[in-house]
Amino acid sequence: MTKSKLLWLLATFLLITAPIEAQQSRISRVGVLGPGKIEELPPIKGLRDGLRDAGYVEGKNLLLDIPNVKTYDELRPVAKGYVEKQVNVIVPHGGTATGLAKEITKEIPIVFIWGVTDPVRAGLVKSLARPETNITGLTSYVGSEIFGKRLELFKELVPNLRRLAVLYNARGENPGHLRTAALVRETAPKLGLVIDEKPAKSVDDVDKVLRNLSKETTDGIFIIDSGLFGEPCKKMPMIAIQKRLPFWGCASWVEAALVSYEPDGYSVGRRGAWYVDRIFKGTKPGDLPVERPMKFEFVVNLKTAKQIGLTIPPNVLVRADKVIR
Repeated sequence: MTKSKLLWLLATFLLITAPIEAQQSRISRVGVLGPGKIEELPPIKGLRDGLRDAGYVEGKNLLLDIPNVKTYDELRPVAKGYVEKQVNVIVPHGGTATGLAKEITKEIPIVFIWGVTDPVRAGLVKSLARPETNITGLTSYVGSEIFGKRLELFKELVPNLRRLAVLYNARGENPGHLRTAALVRETAPKLGLVIDEKPAKSVDDVDKVLRNLSKETTDGIFIIDSGLFGEPCKKMPMIAIQKRLPFWGCASWVEAALVSYEPDGYSVGRRGAWYVDRIFKGTKPGDLPVERPMKFEFVVNLKTAKQIGLTIPPNVLVRADKVIR
C-alpha cells in the first residue's frame, strides 16, 4: 500500500469517526440550586422527566447535578462550583437561590422554575416578554396577591379562625418574602384576623416557633412558602396535626397539610425542561419570555381535617379541585 493511499484511508476514517466521537462526548451539564432534598419536590421531578422526554439520558448525554444541602449558607459554594465546572445551565429552585445564582454569574444561563414571584421587580429580568439577561424561566405565582386569596380561602375553610401565626423567611435575600408578609399584614384585618408574625432566618428559628405554638396562643398556622422551609415542611403538617391546629403551607407536602392552592409544580418543572433544551440548542435565555402559571389547584385534605377535629363547610368543599380522603 502506497503512502498516499494510506494517508487517504486515515483521513477518511477520521472524517467518519470524528462526528460520532464528538456526539458521544457532548454532555450537557445542568446544575440545580436549592436547599433541602429538592430532588423529591414536584418541580424537580418534572424537570427530570421533561429532560428525559426531550432525549437527554443522565450519565450518557446529560449530567444533572442536584445537591443535598440543608441551609441557604451552603448554596453559595455550590453555585460557585457550578461556575468553576462551567455547567451549561443553572436551574434554581426558589427566589433566594435564583438571586444567588444571578449574583454568582452573568454568563451562564439561569432558568428558574419555582419560588420567583415578580422577576422584573426583583431585578432578574428587564421584562417578562424580553428578559434581556442571562436569566429566564417560569414564575410559580401570578404575584404576591395570591397570598391574599389564600388567606381568604383559609378563613372560609376555618370559619372560627381569629388568631393566626404567620411564618415567613426574614433573611432578606429575596425581597418578595417581605412584600408578601406586608400584604398578609394588610389583608388580615379585613377578614377579621389578628396575625402573630413569626419571622425566621434559620431552620432553628422555625423549630422554635413550632415548639411554642399551641391552641392557647393561636387558631391556625399560615406559611409564606420559601426554600428555607424545605426540610421543616416535612414535619410541619404533622406537628400541626399533633397540636390540632389548622395549617396552610408547604404545598409540596399537601398529602399531610390541610389545604393547598398552588400551581401544578410538576407541570412547571416539565416546562422548565423545555427552556433548558432550547438553551442547549443555542437559544439565548434573554430571548425566551418568562411564563406565568396558568393552572392552579385547590386541594382540601379531609383526612387531616378529621384528625384535628375540623368540619369543612360544604360550600368550600364543592369548590375543591381535589379532595384527599
